[in-house]
Amino acid sequence: MSKINGNDISQNKEPKFSIAKPHDLSPRSQWLREYYFKGVEREWNNQYMPFTTGTDWDLIFEEGNLYIVPESYLYLGNKGKGAIESSMRSMAPTIKLPDSFWESTLPERRVIFFEKAMLDYTPQEIISDNDLIAGGRFQTQLSKCFTEKEAKKFWKENLKNRKAIFKFHNSGFGNLGAIGGHLIPDYETIIKKGFKVVYGKAKSKYEQLSQKEKKGPKGQELRAIIRAAEIPKKLAKKYAEECKHLIGEASTPERAKELEQMAQNLERVPWEPAETFWQGVQSLWLIHMLTIAEESYPGAGTSFGRTDQYLWPLYKKDVIDEKIITKDFAKDILGSFWFHCNTIYDAQIMVGRQGITSGFGQLMTLSGCDSNGEDLTNELTYIILEVIDEWSPILEPKPNVRLHRNSPDRLLNIIVEMISRSQGAPFLINFDERAIAGLLREGIPKEDAWNYACVGCLENTMQGNDRSGTVNCNPNLAKSIEMTLWNGKNMPGNIKKPWAKKGEQFGPKSGDPEKFTTWEEFWNAWKEQIKHIIKYTVNIYNMSEEIRAKYIPTPYVSALVRGCIEKGLDVRNGGPELRFITIEGVGFATTVDSLLAIKRLVYDEKKYSISQIKDALLHNFEGDEYIVIQSVLKNKAPKYGNDADEANEMARKVMEIWTEETWKYKTPTEFQFRPGMLSWNYWAGADAGLTVATPDGRKAGTFLSNAICPTNGVDKKGPTAVTNSVGFAIGGKTPQGEYINYLPNGASHTITFNPSILRDPEHKDKFKSYLKGYIENGGTCLQVNMLDADLLKDAQKHPEEYPNLLVRVTGYNAYFTAIGKELQDEIIARESHRM
Repeated sequence: MSKINGNDISQNKEPKFSIAKPHDLSPRSQWLREYYFKGVEREWNNQYMPFTTGTDWDLIFEEGNLYIVPESYLYLGNKGKGAIESSMRSMAPTIKLPDSFWESTLPERRVIFFEKAMLDYTPQEIISDNDLIAGGRFQTQLSKCFTEKEAKKFWKENLKNRKAIFKFHNSGFGNLGAIGGHLIPDYETIIKKGFKVVYGKAKSKYEQLSQKEKKGPKGQELRAIIRAAEIPKKLAKKYAEECKHLIGEASTPERAKELEQMAQNLERVPWEPAETFWQGVQSLWLIHMLTIAEESYPGAGTSFGRTDQYLWPLYKKDVIDEKIITKDFAKDILGSFWFHCNTIYDAQIMVGRQGITSGFGQLMTLSGCDSNGEDLTNELTYIILEVIDEWSPILEPKPNVRLHRNSPDRLLNIIVEMISRSQGAPFLINFDERAIAGLLREGIPKEDAWNYACVGCLENTMQGNDRSGTVNCNPNLAKSIEMTLWNGKNMPGNIKKPWAKKGEQFGPKSGDPEKFTTWEEFWNAWKEQIKHIIKYTVNIYNMSEEIRAKYIPTPYVSALVRGCIEKGLDVRNGGPELRFITIEGVGFATTVDSLLAIKRLVYDEKKYSISQIKDALLHNFEGDEYIVIQSVLKNKAPKYGNDADEANEMARKVMEIWTEETWKYKTPTEFQFRPGMLSWNYWAGADAGLTVATPDGRKAGTFLSNAICPTNGVDKKGPTAVTNSVGFAIGGKTPQGEYINYLPNGASHTITFNPSILRDPEHKDKFKSYLKGYIENGGTCLQVNMLDADLLKDAQKHPEEYPNLLVRVTGYNAYFTAIGKELQDEIIARESHRM
């Protein structure tokens, strides 16, 4: 019996409100989609497959991947004895290793183990007669292959690192950790030239090393990459053999021909360049799933790049020029790809609605401009959008559509139509001019920056040569207000033992604000505290980055990122050509509105003293006297998001100060820190719960503001005003009209509209005009919720009637009935705009 939050969904009633449904699917795609949504009732799934070396000291689970998920800290335990690692160990078969295994270096041991796990211990299955793409199980949890000595050193360093990270979080500063995923491997090169090119390059580089270098770290890494580069060819061969075996069991002659062609595809790709569209998609999936498998990280942010661009020549040849396959068959090939992308959620399929229902973010970037600003939309762009529309609602892959000044009306019309039929928009909308300005700011050459794509939720990166930790550091910007008001200390009573001590000096002594007589004094004290928070973030994070680089290499991923072979360095150890770590500021509007309230009500109007403000915060606005103060703070101070000059200017200054601070720092592995604004769930979850009351009128423990969005409910002047505030805060434009972007990694702007705004052609034209206005005056990325609050309230009461209701949370969609009530309430409370 299928359930959501304990409710039977096996016989769903018709909901009171209509919601988006899949439509116009071919019989093959419809079968695959329905089979996927059987969930735990499927006879096949892609759950975690842990593997061990069998040693007493073995470590399987990479706990650092969960450091940015504070809710998971409880399960980590001590030295591999926590619930997660213990479960993995109990499930894991021991892989039979070569006799010389322990004599090999760590990178080589890692790749030998990876190869054995994928080729000899993971079944090679074709999921069904309807599947056109090979590549089923990939959710591995792989041994870290430590010797006993390495394990002891790792735990000594990691426990020190863990303690520092837990203190950082539990003291209210946010969360951080070096995690996997969040990159675009060089899939384009593999599809166009084949993996044999990577193999040849690595082998040639190794042969150029001196004998001393061959015995050192460079030689170790290159030998591991050389071996890793052959794994896709070997795995494809095994899948080809399975296809050939199934030909004799085929249900129809047509299916026998399909299996024969699948075998031929796999005998060619990904080792050789793809010659057909079918081969291109097959090659893409196989090398992608291996990327996820080696990192033992369930896909979060491991993204495809500009798929409609690098697959377009193959599609054009097969479908348009030579008519080898029909458009409908090409859509069925993509439908199989869609099915496989979604099986990533099988990893935790037993714990809820299709497992973890939102965060994996295999992003696919569509459309966009070239180096001259000309549009690159093609027929494959539109075909992929058709597949997205027909398969929705579904979570993966997450499409990102790039818009710009020269985007064609046909594309804009399709986007508006798709949004009108959705709840949580089926894609993100990225805006090229603003995004490219940010990439130029971080040093990407102008001739390259146009070819960016997005990973994870919305983070802007380059393709194939960029490994950037796009969500690794998430400081709570609102903490700076508390630190300023209490002179570098936590607010009295805001002590979480054993992580913080009473009276502990976390930040600099920036002065007693009760003695400040001018706004400038308070402002300068705040600047000291926010700069310290950035520095503190960097110092704690660097421990995590250094440990991962030293102990957990990934030679296969390194083979797919340009720069690693050339340098003989792992992708986690400074190998990529482009290397960044993003500091994603959380609680931006909460911080801005708090500063605006203090400036207006304490220093400009002198209605309250700093002492009175602090007293109200200490009492969490409870009691008649403090309720009045809270009301004044909420309603009589300027608020970011209404296109008002004073608030806009404050937002821009705050943005400029904290973002400029990030550029001062690098990791020990030569990754440059840079700014972004994503927030994921932190504004609503763990970080919000540890944030004291703030001078914008927010009570302790309640939601912070989300990414670059205004605080919920304060944006009273409509979507255009919000857009203008966002665009100004992120940098605005120069007097010459050139875009400025303080956030090169991107900024999440989620906005909710009432469905009535798209009820007729006139309103759809207005919405299209709004998108064109956003290109000129908005931020880097827009995410639209087309939602009626009454519909959401009904879904809360009757979740069994709305199992597939998707909503846009921040950088991702989630099933509304599968998220917690607090987050549901937050989405319901968002301002629902009309045009």
